[in-house]
Amino acid sequence: MSKQYTQEEVLSLNAQLEKIAKQVRKLLDSHEFETAKHILLTQALNLVPNHQIVLSDLAYCEKKLNNPLQAYRYLMQALDNNTVIDPEVYDSLTSTCFSMKRFEEARYYAKLSLRRKKELLVQQPPEIFPLPAEKAPGLSHDKRKNIICFSLFGSSPRYCETSVLNVELAKKIYPEWTCRFYLDESVPAEVVLRLEKAGAEIIKVTPAQKKISGLFWRFFIFDDPSVQCFIIRDADSMLSYKEKAAVEQWLSSGKWFHIMRDALEHSELILAGMWGGYSGIFGSIENLSEKFYRKLKVLNKTIDQHFLRTLYPTVAQSVLIHDNYLLDPDSHVFPDYPLSDIEKLPYFHIGMIDSSINTASFSLKEKSHVNKVRWYLKNQQNQEICSYISPVKEREGEFVVDVNLPYFYSQQIAQGNWHFSYSILGEHNSSTQMA
Repeated sequence: MSKQYTQEEVLSLNAQLEKIAKQVRKLLDSHEFETAKHILLTQALNLVPNHQIVLSDLAYCEKKLNNPLQAYRYLMQALDNNTVIDPEVYDSLTSTCFSMKRFEEARYYAKLSLRRKKELLVQQPPEIFPLPAEKAPGLSHDKRKNIICFSLFGSSPRYCETSVLNVELAKKIYPEWTCRFYLDESVPAEVVLRLEKAGAEIIKVTPAQKKISGLFWRFFIFDDPSVQCFIIRDADSMLSYKEKAAVEQWLSSGKWFHIMRDALEHSELILAGMWGGYSGIFGSIENLSEKFYRKLKVLNKTIDQHFLRTLYPTVAQSVLIHDNYLLDPDSHVFPDYPLSDIEKLPYFHIGMIDSSINTASFSLKEKSHVNKVRWYLKNQQNQEICSYISPVKEREGEFVVDVNLPYFYSQQIAQGNWHFSYSILGEHNSSTQMA
């Protein structure tokens, strides 16, 4: 028989769990999985044995520590000891089964996750906004009204350099569209200049907008009356001809929204960087974002997608969904498209983090401790491709710089065509060195 808690005990328990959750989230974000696992085992499970979110977080730690079977056991424990399952548990099972190459089981749980998320929206329905009675107008003849929208913040080349490449790619793949970046001063000035020079539109967020996570900024395009249609994408994922074929089919369908899913782990109602629509539907998306963000107790990297769940009932009124795995009964397979070098990338799928395929590294010649360097990536003619500031790590007696770069860059480096040089920051008389 389960213990009955007083109201005061429930409040105290929730406060303790919230404190642990924030601590664990910080550890997970900094990749301290062993420490996070220890806290979950010794503190969280002592308070709430069989708590499904605690078990799901434990499974995440084990998966990151290359223990997928133990991760699977924790998730089975969550299923066996709870009658109403949180969709995050199904998502964790999808990811864990996928990592174990149990693809049919992964698909099973992905479908359950989507179904459960829809059920929760029926139980606690958000506001549903009316759509125009007529069909959606499709592409504008003015490319300034057709927007590929990104959020960009921070100085990591994983996002900044892929953004620059996407603007160039868009000229070939989406010539009728304009790339737009919602960004702040954390993006290096030279990156902003390169984006503008390549033809991108730059929107600097306001101080009020900056109080909301940068993950939400790209959604502000809904509030721009000068825009006709838009697609929202991730800054670290490459545009492709596969998605262009799907977008063209959507634009000719008369539907007001477009959703894509292109992997078994895409078990979300709306993936934040894989959807599109038309402006003016939601009144003020900025106000909706701000209200949602203000209520959050724990921040994570998927809060934007949790927000989009609240928009899904409106989107579902008129949407074309592309998904080769048919996780949703209303989805359609992707149309045929011309194969290019982009689709030939290892593990390619729409929404793939391009820089995660390879990480480029170089060692410093210095033998004493160095905190950070400015590095320069140069081609065979010694022309600068890009330059960023990165921290230095000590590894096996050497000082090393790890750099997340687009796959194409990493290939050029691996083949010896491109090379790094660097200068040490914070030292008087520092000079540029070849890596």
